[in-house]
Amino acid sequence: MSIILRKAVEGDLPALVEILNHGIKTRQSVGYYVSQSVAEMKDWFAEHMHSERYPVMVAEEDNQVIGWISLSPYRKGREAFNRTGEISAYIHEDHFRKGIGQKLLDHILLFAAGTGFRIIFAIVLDRNTPSIKLLEKNNFERWAFLPEVAEIDGILLNHLYFGKRL
Repeated sequence: MSIILRKAVEGDLPALVEILNHGIKTRQSVGYYVSQSVAEMKDWFAEHMHSERYPVMVAEEDNQVIGWISLSPYRKGREAFNRTGEISAYIHEDHFRKGIGQKLLDHILLFAAGTGFRIIFAIVLDRNTPSIKLLEKNNFERWAFLPEVAEIDGILLNHLYFGKRL
């Protein structure tokens, strides 16, 4: 089957939330404890929908969203950081290890470079090995290490900042 990459539309929000919630349940890739609802994610999604600069892109196969990536402001509202963005990506559990993350990352990096971004960050928990491997494979470098700033199920976790110059 062919994978289509496109900008997210309003009807995609339930699928994005479902994919995010899987990441929450596994306790591996995101700092939320409680699953998010479509209503809770509506404002976040609306900000991205109404911005030409900060899109959410989806990977779609057979009319189903199977993954997504967002480009968000880094230090929102602080003009000195206007050419720096933060990415977040999530893949549906049935599509792990199929290259979807790579396709989405390639797509958002091309978009970011074409719209004047200079720096892209990805901020990950240190136990999120698949994301770390993907970032390192794509020449992201570990620029910061925040020790034990997160706690999930009684386990202290580090936060890693990966950066890439475009």
